[in-house]
Amino acid sequence: MLDKLKIRNFKSIKQMEIECNNQFNVIIGENNIGKTTIFEAIHLWKICYDACIQKRDKKSFYATSKNIPFSDNEYLRIFEDKDLVNNELYRNSKDIEIELTIKYCNEVYKLGFQVSKVLGLDNAYLQTSYIDKNEFNRFSNTVKNSEFNLTNILIICESRPIANIVSKEPYMYKSQVLDKISRGKGYEVLRNKIIKTPQTKELIENHISNVMGNECKFSEVDKENKTYIRLLINGTNILSQGSGFLQIAEIFSSLEYINAGMYILLIDEPDSHLHMSLQKSLISELRSIENSQTFVITHNHKFISNVPDDEILFIDNKRKEAGIINHLQSGYKNLILENLLGEMDKVDKLSVAEKIILCEGDTDVVFLNNLLQKYAELNNIDLPCLFIEKIQGIDTLNDKLLSYSRAYNQIVSDNAKWIVIRDSDCLPISKQIKSGNKSKTYITSDSKEVLFQKGYGIESTLVTEMDKLALLITDHYELESIETNTILQIINQTVNEYATGVRDIMNPVYNEILQHFTRQKNKRLEYKDLSIQDMLSEINQNNIEYIMTKPILNMFLASIHSKVAEHYDVQSDTLNNNTLMTFYLGTIDDVNKIFQCHRDLIDKLIN
Repeated sequence: MLDKLKIRNFKSIKQMEIECNNQFNVIIGENNIGKTTIFEAIHLWKICYDACIQKRDKKSFYATSKNIPFSDNEYLRIFEDKDLVNNELYRNSKDIEIELTIKYCNEVYKLGFQVSKVLGLDNAYLQTSYIDKNEFNRFSNTVKNSEFNLTNILIICESRPIANIVSKEPYMYKSQVLDKISRGKGYEVLRNKIIKTPQTKELIENHISNVMGNECKFSEVDKENKTYIRLLINGTNILSQGSGFLQIAEIFSSLEYINAGMYILLIDEPDSHLHMSLQKSLISELRSIENSQTFVITHNHKFISNVPDDEILFIDNKRKEAGIINHLQSGYKNLILENLLGEMDKVDKLSVAEKIILCEGDTDVVFLNNLLQKYAELNNIDLPCLFIEKIQGIDTLNDKLLSYSRAYNQIVSDNAKWIVIRDSDCLPISKQIKSGNKSKTYITSDSKEVLFQKGYGIESTLVTEMDKLALLITDHYELESIETNTILQIINQTVNEYATGVRDIMNPVYNEILQHFTRQKNKRLEYKDLSIQDMLSEINQNNIEYIMTKPILNMFLASIHSKVAEHYDVQSDTLNNNTLMTFYLGTIDDVNKIFQCHRDLIDKLIN
């Protein structure tokens, strides 16, 4: 089977080395990244390979490789021969190199060709040469001792996204059919392949029936007419079948037409015409075929969800420039595909991001985006390229950081800085630096930083500056600015009550924080040796924000509301953790209204 594919200086590919799974490979990536070019490179290699087989016994290669007519390469989507060569390298190097590393009979063979345009003669033929003739000799010697020859040891079949079938297909000899298959034109001889023998027809019928979920029977009519083949499927002319059916028929007819040592199937976008259930059946059926190796190009994340990570080849500009395409490591598929493939703009943002910012929740992402936009507008500046994302599954934070950084490192710039913004949760303030340093070891990038919210979470940061909070409360209740001092006194009184109450085991505030601490202790390894007292011993009137869970913050705001209502005739509703944040963002019309902890965070993110 194909173990590795190397391509150099071919069309949009400067240099690329692809590691192949020996059974199933799914190629994904942005449009125009070169996925189909990989298939074309394999076809060009096969044209060179077939041309170099000695016609006499078909078990040896010619001493020197044979040139190939330019007209044999019409399937390559080119207008003239110079289009074959990578545009950026064309003036300096006109040689294309394509090497297939083949595993056969427990041996590895590096079979490569160098292809070049003929100088001074356009669109006539392409010159070829062996990269290492000894490798071809080794391979032919192995094949001589098998039941196969060089022409049928390796068959390459391709199915294109738009299924074509000629209206009138003439009867052809076997050599003509094989020639069509080798040129990626198997659709032009679909009927010939199906009717080869009764046994071949039956095998193809079984494959199609397994995929389609119902019985399919081919019948040939008007056999006396030896000019064109008239073929019916379940009594209906095959010409009237849908593209999905024709694509499936094309795949399996090429597979069963000839007995081969190895089959390489190239399937471009099977999701174009196949329902999801049929795609699953097609994958299952392809896996059941011995001696076959499948390569699929797709943009459909539902198709990919049925394929394990180690069968997925993800290509983007960064990996293409690096020239190495490996299969995804276990656990990365959901990160790269489910999060990114459906929204390819995210891939683009990641590839140019100067900073990768990972937060704990959706609320954090929305808040940061809005706050940064406000800051940029007020200062009339352009923000750097930031990618802000929520970390899924915060209870396993460090494992998630390892997975995210490994996965995103396939996409982001090497110069990008990683910033993790953690909630303090119930972690004692004195433990934050040690915990943050440990989290940093799980980020594979060299440039990284772990920041903690100045408070229990993002909402509690609005209890860090009482004078600014007093202004917010005054505005919310539509009071005169002169009343701000009274509001500040109410806030400070409430702060003292909560700083004292959180240590009283009979107080609802204590019971609420204890529930949160217990949950964290049960789920996070770093909490195993901590007690609730370790956290509460560090809490006082000056850092009350570190006990402000969402429920406690709501209780705190309700207490303030009650006290305000005792002094004033208020019409506004009680604030809660969500409406307080929304109100805060809506009132920022001056940089000085931004809380200092938020300005410190912004400085970390944009400088």
